[in-house]
Amino acid sequence: MATRHLGFCSGALKPMPIPQSGILPAASAHGLFVMLRRRLGRRIDDALRSMLAAIPDRIDNVALEAPETLTLGVVGIGANTWADLFGEARPQWLRGFPRISGAIHPAPSTDVDLLLHLRGERCDLLYELGERLVVDLAEWFDPVETTACFRYREGRDLTGFVEGTENPVGDERATVALVGEEDAAWAGGSYVHIQRYVHRMNEWQKLPVKQQEAVIGRTKESDEELSDDDKPLTAHVRRVEIEQDGEELEILRQSMPYGTPGGEKGLLFASYCKTPVNFEKMLARMVSPTADGRVDHLLNYTRAVSGAAFFVPSREALASLAKS
Repeated sequence: MATRHLGFCSGALKPMPIPQSGILPAASAHGLFVMLRRRLGRRIDDALRSMLAAIPDRIDNVALEAPETLTLGVVGIGANTWADLFGEARPQWLRGFPRISGAIHPAPSTDVDLLLHLRGERCDLLYELGERLVVDLAEWFDPVETTACFRYREGRDLTGFVEGTENPVGDERATVALVGEEDAAWAGGSYVHIQRYVHRMNEWQKLPVKQQEAVIGRTKESDEELSDDDKPLTAHVRRVEIEQDGEELEILRQSMPYGTPGGEKGLLFASYCKTPVNFEKMLARMVSPTADGRVDHLLNYTRAVSGAAFFVPSREALASLAKS
């Protein structure tokens, strides 16, 4: 089930540690995101370490029993719980969800410590796996937010626009998403940021398509980026396009829609990257005015209600917990 990615680690060309299975592959039909908080007064012990170390194999077992389901997943660990699991050794950029100075749109930080991100082609198997994991972790963690997601049409958000159009492809996915030689001890890992957005669908659907396209910065049906002349400075695409040292900052999105008929609906945004900086800069340009006073106008039609940051260790790094 696991695939190695060649990369430079510790100054020599050798296989990069194996990333957890849910990071790199293309979008799935169903997703399950569970964020958990550490129970007050409950100490981290070796039983928990061994349990966390075994999660990638448990995900693989589901995939092996039903290969057609393409079941994938990750376990991510928050900054506040990291030291109790791994000791003093930590990824160099591990930190909590960013607090954006001057934000005029909400970007809340949710008090959570652990992430389970499961995905695949059958929602029933994701439910069963998620239920078993949450029950097994219940001695140490309580679930705070659980979101079941689905692929909408040909990978579109519920706004009707294609989600993740500018995602890296091919080998670039690993280059963007996985830590490499810059922090060799944690190579094969990834920084993940999670936000749950609730869409104001009634207001959005009242907008003519041309106005929706101006808000996003792309055409709705054909998913083509608008020309610079037609793309407002407040368009979502413009706000998250950031160049640094002549190169565009990238993230790997694994976001999915969620919702119920007549009820709450929106997007579970998931960003995987080799550094937290790219997401942090994009979020700041969305919610906080730049020098020209502009922010992302998409946020007039959707709002973030939760947000959290985690590090997803490589399989080898996670497995080391069972030996500590």
